[in-house]
Amino acid sequence: MKKTMEYHKRRRHAESEEVSFRMAIISSRGQVTIPQDVRDIMHIKRGSVVGFEPTKRGVLMVAMKVEPENPYTEAEWEKIEKLSKGKGKIYNSAEEAKKHVANL
Repeated sequence: MKKTMEYHKRRRHAESEEVSFRMAIISSRGQVTIPQDVRDIMHIKRGSVVGFEPTKRGVLMVAMKVEPENPYTEAEWEKIEKLSKGKGKIYNSAEEAKKHVANL
């Protein structure tokens, strides 16, 4: 492993990049512990999502922000708001209930 790390350090230095090479060992389950200083730089913590992009020089790891997709349209949210504010009503059939919701 030392030869590999030294090789990369020399290669990066030759390309005029800052030398800050880090190593980690892959566990039997395919997991890697990201070094603390790298986590600090990337602002990642437990539960953070990272993406991996293969490049010609290796793999680029990028911190990502994942936001859940909204399951409802704006119009549907307005209907839900109206239903939640209204008083309860008993319908005799599903069709009656569907008609009421469609008219909101």
